[in-house]
Amino acid sequence: MWVSNPTSFPPPEAPPTPPAPVTPVGSTLNSPPPPYPPLTGAPASRPTSRTNGLGIASIALGGVALVLALIPILNVLGALAALVGVVLGVIGLLQRGKPKLTAIIGVPVSVVSLALSVLLVVLYAVAFTGWVDTVEDDGASYLITEEEPVVFEPDSSEPADAGLGLSPDNPAPFGSTVHFRSAPDDFLGYGWDVTLGSPTLDATAEVAAGYPYSDLEPGEQYASVPVTVTNMGSLRATPAVQLKFEYVTSGLQVVEKRWINMEGTIETLGGVDPEASETGNVVIDIPTADGDRGVWGVRFYMNSQTVYFGAPTGN
Repeated sequence: MWVSNPTSFPPPEAPPTPPAPVTPVGSTLNSPPPPYPPLTGAPASRPTSRTNGLGIASIALGGVALVLALIPILNVLGALAALVGVVLGVIGLLQRGKPKLTAIIGVPVSVVSLALSVLLVVLYAVAFTGWVDTVEDDGASYLITEEEPVVFEPDSSEPADAGLGLSPDNPAPFGSTVHFRSAPDDFLGYGWDVTLGSPTLDATAEVAAGYPYSDLEPGEQYASVPVTVTNMGSLRATPAVQLKFEYVTSGLQVVEKRWINMEGTIETLGGVDPEASETGNVVIDIPTADGDRGVWGVRFYMNSQTVYFGAPTGN
């Protein structure tokens, strides 16, 4: 029997390789993009501001309040400004992404200003109340308290008789000097020596020539009296402010002196140094019909005894 040799058969052929798929032209434009690579490291942080506006405002308000705290009345506004500064500073501390330094400075500055403002408001109020309580006269409060005035007749170094010059019915003669002094416990030590000379009862033409704001009523005329003042206090003072002049008619009507600022009047003297003397005219509009029957009065500030000069009323 014939048997063929299996080894003599040729090996089977390998299957053909399939062709590579053909990608259509333009298909890459619609293909999905490749995936992004995975993120690595910490996420990027948001950019931070280099300034803190609220902190700067807190410092500014605290500084302004610190200055206002030293000024009476305005320190109330200083307290309000400091309070706003504290609030803005605290908000500035709580803001994220903001520098804290200005807010850290602004908060304590505003707190100190607020405390100082409140303290000084209380102290000023207490001091003012105490001052009002210690200078009073018959229920009214004034700047200065005085001793009773002392009258010296002309060319006399001895005090006049008690009561001379202290009422319109018993005036001191012209040329007399009255001593006004503040009370011994007044540390300011104000005081004046005042001498009234003989008056000019009709100075209307002279006043009208030098004072263009004259507004006399019908039946009135200007009268003037020369006044010599000597500052016996320890400080420079203004006689036109500290001395009050008046004219009392024969019917006991009081005509208070108005401010007439013209050459030669007491208003133009300004301040007088201690122990210095000055002379100026006091001008008052008086009733023409009263003539020389009235008297002139002067007092120191508002709460001293008025001293009268002239002839007795009714003569």
